[in-house]
Amino acid sequence: MPTIPKLSKVTRHYLRDFSFRLAVFLFVATLFLFRPDWLDFTGNAPVLPLLLLWLAVAGSMVVQLNPNSLLTTGCLKQYPTRYDPVDHYRPEDLRQAVKIQDRGALKVAVVWLAINLCFGILYHRGVLSVPVLVLLCALCYLCDLICVLFFCPFQTFLMKNRCCVNCRIFAWGSWMMAAPLMCVPHWYAQSLFWIGVVVLIFWEVRYRRHPERFWYGSNKLLQCAHCPEQLCRYKVPRSPRFRKPL
Repeated sequence: MPTIPKLSKVTRHYLRDFSFRLAVFLFVATLFLFRPDWLDFTGNAPVLPLLLLWLAVAGSMVVQLNPNSLLTTGCLKQYPTRYDPVDHYRPEDLRQAVKIQDRGALKVAVVWLAINLCFGILYHRGVLSVPVLVLLCALCYLCDLICVLFFCPFQTFLMKNRCCVNCRIFAWGSWMMAAPLMCVPHWYAQSLFWIGVVVLIFWEVRYRRHPERFWYGSNKLLQCAHCPEQLCRYKVPRSPRFRKPL
């Protein structure tokens, strides 16, 4: 069994961020149980807890546009500073890898849009209230890091990528966490959703222009031997305990 190294700086950052997001979700869940009216931004001006939630979610999106942030290489591989080319990789292998990654990404997009469009339909039919959608947004905000640190259903069942560092859709978490609010015609909901879409557009443009940065066969920094982060140490079933390194 391979030895698991000590916590890296990036891993410690993500564990602290996970603790913060868990606290945010529990706070929102408590408000949902005892003061759901505080979570309804369509009735009156958003109260302080809602504004703090907006800042937390929006901040987690915008930070991905900073190439010098403490985020994992899984997110920052879009930038040239996180690209170390593999010598003599075959362009045809890269093109094939892009096709495989794109098929997985399309599956995720279809599933996530279908789920959240259902939420939108139920909202407009009066079945789901705004507080429920805010709670779902807070849950997605938390689950974004659960997917990175512990278990990712998109990775396991749809994408089949080796780890989060190699994830084709890492920055998609921005719009995905705001997607439960996308059908609510209010500045609070629409601003969060479209900030996420802007982050998504930057990611996709860079992916199309520089796919070599996003594949371990052409970028050494995405290979286990060159990865100091070890974010996958707690992850099931893709932990180093269950697979051989590249």
